[in-house]
Amino acid sequence: IPEWARPLPVEPVRCVTLNTRDNELWAATPLGLIFLDLQHRRKLYFASKRWLPNDDVISVEITYEGHALARTPSGDSLIMRRYITLEQKALHFEHITQERHNRLGMIANSLLKTPGDVSSFILIPDDNDGQWTEMYLAAESFRFATTGDPEALRNARESFQAMERLLTISPVKGYPVRSVLPADECKGKDTSIWHMLPTGDWCIKSDTSVDELVGHYFGLPIYYDLVADETEKETIRRLITNLTDYIVDNGYRLLDENGKVTTHGHWEPEWVNTHGRLGDQGLNSLQALSALRSAYHITRNEKYLQKYDYLIKEHRYHRNTLKQKEISDRHQINHDSDEMALLSFYNLIRYETDPELRNKYYLEGMRLSWLKDLPERNPEQIIFYGAFAEHDFRLDLAVQTLREIPLDLVMWSVRNSHRADIAAAQRPDRFKNLQSLLVLPYTEIQTMRWADNMYQLDTNSDGNYEACATFWLLPYWMARYYDMIQEN
Repeated sequence: IPEWARPLPVEPVRCVTLNTRDNELWAATPLGLIFLDLQHRRKLYFASKRWLPNDDVISVEITYEGHALARTPSGDSLIMRRYITLEQKALHFEHITQERHNRLGMIANSLLKTPGDVSSFILIPDDNDGQWTEMYLAAESFRFATTGDPEALRNARESFQAMERLLTISPVKGYPVRSVLPADECKGKDTSIWHMLPTGDWCIKSDTSVDELVGHYFGLPIYYDLVADETEKETIRRLITNLTDYIVDNGYRLLDENGKVTTHGHWEPEWVNTHGRLGDQGLNSLQALSALRSAYHITRNEKYLQKYDYLIKEHRYHRNTLKQKEISDRHQINHDSDEMALLSFYNLIRYETDPELRNKYYLEGMRLSWLKDLPERNPEQIIFYGAFAEHDFRLDLAVQTLREIPLDLVMWSVRNSHRADIAAAQRPDRFKNLQSLLVLPYTEIQTMRWADNMYQLDTNSDGNYEACATFWLLPYWMARYYDMIQEN
């Protein structure tokens, strides 16, 4: 074993096989497989049921094609390389998304009745069906604008219609719901958040959070600009008007159907500049400004521009956005907040015409967040920032991650805390999970959304879910739209 590869992730090594053709080494251990690319000094660790039926690897050999065949007490595993383009990978994920993650046009993770068996999938409601689907809507809008593929148009249109349902189904005009279920699927649901409509045909999930608002003010404007026909544009103008009026007319607060502020429904200055200082001051300021600027872009209603100016001139929301990452991380790093900030920055920067606001505050705030999180190699963050930076934004790191993410999207349990080659952080994450100092290769951690913690060392999902591929598709199709990545 070369010195540069030490310490190995795990020991002892039972046997070693050398692929002389490609100058690669595979090592079998009682706790997984180790791969060493001797020419490029690259080390990878293969464990968990994503790769092996049992981590106790008895032996490993190299096939004629250069694949690794690992033998374990539970059966053999063939780890193969597949040389495909990023577009081919995207189309593979597109197929999976439509086949196993589309529930009434809403796109989210799916439950697997049999762990690891994707044919046993069940479509289930998600706490944030609005946000995740709006992100998929944006991805398909970028795809259609880039390729003109009629399949992308169909996908985008179906998800748009699902979002129209979430924004109009509530008895309260302008109040968006988290999710919906047909009446016959509502039995046994928590009645404190799931409410049957008076019509008796649907039940709705309430206590909507600003997460949903972020999604709607992100996806709908992109669909409006890139895809919508005139009839759909008129529908979006109506949806955005009703939604924005409901928030603004209630004091920049999101009220539920009973007239109470939802658990996470605060954009009002009294909350943002007091309670928000604990972590959400910058994020919620950013969300509110992005919503109002997007609403003005779509409707051309001067009311929204006046409200936007009010939050800037009277309550300094623009200054809060500059410090968004600093404020958010002051208490504990929240990757969900990082993603919501990213989605909010995008349309705000696109639509702002004042050079000082756009560049000194919004773009600089986005840059500071990008710079601090660059070690994560998050393609979503890198490509969003690159849409405005245009150069020196480390596209190479984004492409590296897009390549690394496996084709298997099953959320297997992963364990890395036992490894000798990892330095663990002194503090756990906000959910008390152990985390590393550096992000491991994305082949070695659980399939996740970018709202999750990519530093987390151990996960316990046991193959019960398959992740929706939106986390991969959105940055890829956005990069294609901005001509950062070519077709092949």
